[in-house]
Amino acid sequence: MVRPSSEERRRKIRTKIPRMIRVRPSEPTLEDFDEILPTLNSSRESVYFVPQNGIFERNMRVFVTFPYSEGPGSLNQEFLGKVTRVDKLPGAKQGVAVHLLMPIYVGTKDTIR
Repeated sequence: MVRPSSEERRRKIRTKIPRMIRVRPSEPTLEDFDEILPTLNSSRESVYFVPQNGIFERNMRVFVTFPYSEGPGSLNQEFLGKVTRVDKLPGAKQGVAVHLLMPIYVGTKDTIR
Protein backbone atom coordinates (compact mmCIF):
# COMPACT_ATOMS: atom_id res chain seq x y z
CA MET A 1 0.00 0.00 0.00
CA VAL A 2 1.35 3.41 -0.96
CA ARG A 3 1.07 6.17 1.61
CA PRO A 4 0.05 9.64 0.53
CA SER A 5 3.05 11.99 0.58
CA SER A 6 1.21 14.45 2.83
CA GLU A 7 0.87 11.93 5.68
CA GLU A 8 3.24 12.74 8.54
CA ARG A 9 4.99 9.64 9.90
CA ARG A 10 7.29 11.38 12.37
CA ARG A 11 6.61 10.96 16.07
CA LYS A 12 8.39 14.13 17.21
CA ILE A 13 8.15 17.69 15.93
CA ARG A 14 11.18 18.83 13.94
CA THR A 15 12.83 22.21 14.40
CA LYS A 16 14.37 23.97 11.43
CA ILE A 17 16.81 25.89 13.60
CA PRO A 18 20.39 24.85 12.72
CA ARG A 19 22.16 23.05 15.57
CA MET A 20 25.80 22.05 15.38
CA ILE A 21 26.55 18.32 15.38
CA ARG A 22 29.61 16.12 15.11
CA VAL A 23 29.33 12.97 12.98
CA ARG A 24 31.86 10.13 12.71
CA PRO A 25 31.75 6.43 11.88
CA SER A 26 31.01 3.93 14.63
CA GLU A 27 32.90 1.19 12.79
CA PRO A 28 36.20 1.31 10.89
CA THR A 29 35.71 2.29 7.24
CA LEU A 30 38.00 2.77 4.28
CA GLU A 31 37.13 6.46 4.26
CA ASP A 32 37.46 7.78 7.79
CA PHE A 33 35.59 11.02 8.49
CA ASP A 34 34.89 13.33 11.39
CA GLU A 35 32.62 16.24 10.48
CA ILE A 36 31.32 19.17 12.50
CA LEU A 37 28.40 20.77 10.68
CA PRO A 38 24.95 22.34 11.17
CA THR A 39 21.69 20.43 10.89
CA LEU A 40 18.98 21.48 8.45
CA ASN A 41 16.36 20.20 10.89
CA SER A 42 16.30 18.06 14.01
CA SER A 43 14.15 16.52 16.71
CA ARG A 44 14.94 14.76 19.98
CA GLU A 45 15.23 11.46 18.08
CA SER A 46 16.78 12.39 14.73
CA VAL A 47 18.88 14.85 12.74
CA TYR A 48 19.03 15.79 9.05
CA PHE A 49 22.18 17.35 7.57
CA VAL A 50 24.21 17.82 4.39
CA PRO A 51 27.73 16.40 4.88
CA GLN A 52 30.87 17.45 3.01
CA ASN A 53 31.63 13.89 1.93
CA GLY A 54 29.30 11.61 0.00
CA ILE A 55 30.01 8.27 1.64
CA PHE A 56 26.84 7.85 3.72
CA GLU A 57 24.67 4.82 3.01
CA ARG A 58 21.34 3.64 4.36
CA ASN A 59 21.64 1.53 7.57
CA MET A 60 25.19 2.84 8.23
CA ARG A 61 25.93 3.25 11.96
CA VAL A 62 27.46 6.54 13.12
CA PHE A 63 28.31 8.38 16.32
CA VAL A 64 26.50 11.73 16.52
CA THR A 65 27.29 14.38 19.12
CA PHE A 66 24.10 16.44 19.39
CA PRO A 67 24.18 19.28 20.13
CA TYR A 68 27.90 19.92 19.70
CA SER A 69 29.92 22.82 21.05
CA GLU A 70 33.64 23.37 21.56
CA GLY A 71 33.05 25.95 24.28
CA PRO A 72 34.40 25.38 27.80
CA GLY A 73 31.91 23.55 30.01
CA SER A 74 29.85 22.32 27.07
CA LEU A 75 27.53 19.40 27.77
CA ASN A 76 27.93 17.47 24.54
CA GLN A 77 25.84 14.29 24.37
CA GLU A 78 26.98 11.49 22.08
CA PHE A 79 24.54 9.04 20.49
CA LEU A 80 24.74 5.89 18.44
CA GLY A 81 22.76 6.59 15.29
CA LYS A 82 21.58 4.79 12.17
CA VAL A 83 21.29 6.40 8.73
CA THR A 84 17.64 6.00 7.74
CA ARG A 85 17.57 8.03 4.52
CA VAL A 86 20.04 9.43 2.01
CA ASP A 87 18.68 12.04 -0.42
CA LYS A 88 20.46 13.00 -3.63
CA LEU A 89 20.78 16.79 -3.74
CA PRO A 90 21.99 19.14 -6.50
CA GLY A 91 25.74 19.52 -6.88
CA ALA A 92 26.54 15.88 -6.04
CA LYS A 93 25.57 16.49 -2.40
CA GLN A 94 23.67 14.21 -0.03
CA GLY A 95 20.97 14.95 2.50
CA VAL A 96 21.36 12.47 5.37
CA ALA A 97 18.72 11.55 7.97
CA VAL A 98 19.99 9.81 11.11
CA HIS A 99 17.80 8.21 13.76
CA LEU A 100 19.41 8.57 17.20
CA LEU A 101 19.18 5.05 18.65
CA MET A 102 20.66 5.47 22.12
CA PRO A 103 22.87 7.81 24.15
CA ILE A 104 26.43 6.76 24.85
CA TYR A 105 27.69 7.31 28.38
CA VAL A 106 31.37 7.35 29.26
CA GLY A 107 32.16 6.39 32.82
CA THR A 108 30.69 4.13 35.44
CA LYS A 109 27.11 3.55 36.47
CA ASP A 110 27.62 6.12 39.24
CA THR A 111 28.02 8.89 36.66
CA ILE A 112 24.55 8.22 35.18
CA ARG A 113 21.86 9.94 37.24
